[in-house]
Amino acid sequence: MAIQFLLPRLGETMEEGTIIQWLRKPGERVQRGQPLLVVETDKATVEVPSYANGILSAILKAEGETVPVNTPIAVIDEDTESPHE
Repeated sequence: MAIQFLLPRLGETMEEGTIIQWLRKPGERVQRGQPLLVVETDKATVEVPSYANGILSAILKAEGETVPVNTPIAVIDEDTESPHE
């Protein structure tokens, strides 16, 4: 099942963030908790972990783009089976 990965709120006052770097490329496997991208807020630069296991199928927002919190920034095709868990 494909899920939209939303830019999370990384602090109480965060309203938007700038995508500094994608740490994974489309087609690569990601695991829950694994760093997916680096985001700069008004207060810090933070690695954002994936909140799903699966394949990064699409990046919707490019490096350098500033986007509001809860904006879809990527699509992850979630694992429906977990043979290694």
